[in-house]
Amino acid sequence: MRDLLDAPLLKLRGANLRRAANFRWPLILALGFCLLALLLLHLDRRGLFKQSREFLDQGLITPALKNLGGLHNAMADLGPNLQSNSSLRAENERLKQQVSQLQAEVLLREQALVENARLRQQLALAAKSNWNLLGAEVMVRSADAGRRGISINCGSAEGVAPGMAVLGQTGSEPTALVGIVAEVGPHTARVLLITDLSSQISARVLHEGTATLGLVQGQWQRGSRLRLEQLEQEITLVVGSAVVSAGLTSELNLALPLAAVPGGIPIGRIEKLGSNGHTQVAELWPYVDPDQVRYVWVILSLKG
Repeated sequence: MRDLLDAPLLKLRGANLRRAANFRWPLILALGFCLLALLLLHLDRRGLFKQSREFLDQGLITPALKNLGGLHNAMADLGPNLQSNSSLRAENERLKQQVSQLQAEVLLREQALVENARLRQQLALAAKSNWNLLGAEVMVRSADAGRRGISINCGSAEGVAPGMAVLGQTGSEPTALVGIVAEVGPHTARVLLITDLSSQISARVLHEGTATLGLVQGQWQRGSRLRLEQLEQEITLVVGSAVVSAGLTSELNLALPLAAVPGGIPIGRIEKLGSNGHTQVAELWPYVDPDQVRYVWVILSLKG
């Protein structure tokens, strides 16, 4: 019975002791910190921490403050720099557009110079001849390995018709025959080159005031260029003699394709002489290589 009465008293006493212990530890810790602070203050006054404080100040705190100052300055300059970069980008874009415009103007100027040179060349050619000419660009060359032809950028709408002669010029050689119009569209035409095996043009060989008739045939498929045939054996031919178109079909005034080819168009010169038994033959070197021309003139008609 005594034990039961004493048990609450024991518990109450234990709780009071624990509360007292819990209260004493903060006081002890506070007192300890105060003593430690007084000790450090005393040691500092005697100069024991001078080197350590200088080390912390110079080695850690001062560099950190400098870095923070530099970061602050960089952030302060960032706004104007961003604005400056934006202005530079705008200026760069403006200069790019200006360069593009100048390049386009240079290209137009070059094209104008080329066109002007071609027109001067055409006027000079027309002044020396009795032909009405039409200039044309060479667009496409024949993709057929068995035929020699080109396509030009003018057609029936510009007055081009089958059978018309097409002229060209390369280098210092004279303007010469390069082909005959074979097919015509509204704004394009296909030209059969004189080097093609199916091309045949009546021609005259000029030498010392004489003119000998013959037939110029293409020989490209046979490994050559041009061949002059149907020349009489009695006629004397000389290497280097000029060969021009005869225009015989045009003189007949018949509705034939080659009737549009006038006489006197330069073709080439004799390079080599030979014979096939009954008549003389000659290899010709064309004044103009039809495979090299980029711009041509179509003879539309003779001047009235």
